[in-house]
Amino acid sequence: MAGNDDMRYYDTFFAVHLNDWMETYGSFVNHHKLLTKEYESEGCSTLDASSCSETYEFLYPEHIKKVYFIEGVIKGQITIVATSASVTVNDYRVTVCKVDDAGVKTELFTTGWITTGTYLEWDAVYSVGDEIVYPFRIDAWDKAKLFDHERIFLRVQVDADSADAYLWHSNDATWEDIKITIPFKM
Repeated sequence: MAGNDDMRYYDTFFAVHLNDWMETYGSFVNHHKLLTKEYESEGCSTLDASSCSETYEFLYPEHIKKVYFIEGVIKGQITIVATSASVTVNDYRVTVCKVDDAGVKTELFTTGWITTGTYLEWDAVYSVGDEIVYPFRIDAWDKAKLFDHERIFLRVQVDADSADAYLWHSNDATWEDIKITIPFKM
């Protein structure tokens, strides 16, 4: 029989960009890209996607507990779409990180760079591009300890051959663009 040391609490987060709400914590100042446990009202002003030409960080601005651990297998997915032109997604990297109240960022767990070479076609007649969902899993068995003055965030990096590759992060519960489930030990 497993003891309390083996009990995990799994929490799922969704990445969104809220235009009318921003958070400040540590080195995140007036930050719009957030992790939420539930999607916001569909009436919120949001940004659905961002060009893959940059690195994006989605902050979970709330306390989880005074002291807690991340340990187990982290699972999730990201979604990439072609906009305006056909693109090739060369590779991607997803990282779970923490930031403290002084602004120090630390990588905790990562997929490493995953090579894909996926070609996404743009259809100019219908003004629509292919999209792809990349599922990922991260082995987090070397547990990370976090404190109440630290917050978690998700870093997403995509290498594509054109700025026409976009990372979806829409505020839409019917289609989960970026989703991550993290195992916590309390």
